Amino acid sequence: MNVLSRLLPYLKPYRGRFIQAATAMLLVAVLNGTSVWLLKPVVDYVFIHKDPRMLTIVVVLIPSLFLLKMILSYIQASLMSFMGQRITQELRESLFRHLHDLSMDFFWKRRSGEILSRVTNDLNTLQSGLQFTPLYIIRDSLTVVVLLCVLFYVHWKFALIALTAIPIAATVLYILGKKMRDSSSKSQQIMGEIYHRFQESLQGMLVVKAFNYEQGAIRKFNEESSSFFNQMMRYLRAAALSGPLMEFLGSFVLTSLVLYGGREIIREQMTPGAFFAFLGSFFAAYEPIKNLARLNSTIQMSAASTERIFQILDEKPSVQEKPAPLPFRRPSQGIQFKNISLRYPERDSLALKNIQLHIAPGEVVGVAGPSGSGKTTLVHLLLRLFDPSRGQILVDGIDLRDFSITSVREHIGLVTQDTLLFNDTVLGNVALGKPEATETEILAALRAADAESFVSQLPQGVLTPLGDRGVRLSGGQRQRIAIARAILKNPAILVLDEATSNLDTASERSVQTALENLYRGRTVLVIAHRLSTLQNADKIFVLHSGELVESGSHTELLAKGGLYSRLYELQKLEPPPHPSLPLEGGGLRWG
Repeated sequence: MNVLSRLLPYLKPYRGRFIQAATAMLLVAVLNGTSVWLLKPVVDYVFIHKDPRMLTIVVVLIPSLFLLKMILSYIQASLMSFMGQRITQELRESLFRHLHDLSMDFFWKRRSGEILSRVTNDLNTLQSGLQFTPLYIIRDSLTVVVLLCVLFYVHWKFALIALTAIPIAATVLYILGKKMRDSSSKSQQIMGEIYHRFQESLQGMLVVKAFNYEQGAIRKFNEESSSFFNQMMRYLRAAALSGPLMEFLGSFVLTSLVLYGGREIIREQMTPGAFFAFLGSFFAAYEPIKNLARLNSTIQMSAASTERIFQILDEKPSVQEKPAPLPFRRPSQGIQFKNISLRYPERDSLALKNIQLHIAPGEVVGVAGPSGSGKTTLVHLLLRLFDPSRGQILVDGIDLRDFSITSVREHIGLVTQDTLLFNDTVLGNVALGKPEATETEILAALRAADAESFVSQLPQGVLTPLGDRGVRLSGGQRQRIAIARAILKNPAILVLDEATSNLDTASERSVQTALENLYRGRTVLVIAHRLSTLQNADKIFVLHSGELVESGSHTELLAKGGLYSRLYELQKLEPPPHPSLPLEGGGLRWG
């Protein structure tokens, strides 16, 4: 009932179609009862009394009834199929939309394979349930009711004998149904693990092969596959038992009917036609009862899938927008991180600890530090992918949480080291943050990012599809597409998170010059491992283990002889990138 109440909002828009389908099901049930009831006049008047007039009526009536039943069956099936497909489509769209509304912490806590399992496997199971469950429940239940009425009309004592099977069948279905639902829920959870293993191996195949980990990956997959097999067998054994068990119980009722009916005919208390009509009604009712028993397994599996789907839909974003948020504007007084601390979901240690820093409008600020020091975390907070555990980010003295999330991200251009391109054209990928951009603007952005030359050599230029994750481009080419994307957006705040790390020396200098031209009139946050790229920054903040340990210009920090100075000296000892030995991405990266 809880599952049904959750589905009702999706069912309500189609209540008209559902009523039409239910009416067709009712008429099919009546026709089933009428067809069986015809056995009485056929046996009594045609076979025993040899009435030719009744024979003519029966010969005309039977095909007419089945023609009408065929038409009504088609109507009910097509209407329910439409509803099942449409409701599943709406749920799929709701899931996809809701996933995009959730905050990043949800995706840190849940594995993508598990989410994918719910969006695909669980939705397919639910669709099957929506399409067939109401059809069979209403049609077959109504058929049983109509046939029971025929039974009582023909012989009420016989009907009472037949009804003794109902409470026994209900008890059996309840016990088996509980077992099937539990097994179904567990098997679908394991299916999420299997999806995850597939995705993990496909995305990490290079590492799997480089480290000869094939057998280890296969072993883990086989363990989860065996667990899924065991749970599914529990489910299937329960489902397989329900039908034969119902038949076995029905045999006792049938034996009682034959015994009692034979005595009644011998005593001439019942005509052979009435007995055959009764027996026909019993057998006709028995088939839909078996269908309902088999349907129990589908209901349990669909219920388990529905619960898993609504678990996702019930998730709330941790980054909440205020009821009447302010529009974000270009900072005129600056950005201040005030006593900022952050602990990522399901992590014990703080990623940032009491960070205090100020970025003036139009200032180019560098952020340096060892790996894991919290540099990228600053970007996550500025984009409101997460909200700080403690403290405030103030923009012109206003808490960042008071602004519209959409407007904040509209004013921030981001280029990361790990570039993600979508399975779209060059044009579509560059125009991601500005869909209304003209081709002229896109070409200008590509030119500024030093990408125009290689894009022009692609088979269809800017209309060339880039494949899954931009697979048709090298790492350096993907990086330049991402930079062009940020340039086109023309943001008030530009964030570069290792933006040029995958470029060769010549391309890096070219793009760095283009980016520096873009710096004018913007607030820029540059996160860099290669400290030579921060020499021209107005100010550099140095992080270590989530704490701000130093700040100042490049020259000032070198003079202090602290962490920044040690990192810089270590990088000077590293071999420089060699432009004549290109790797994928356009150049070597040392250190």
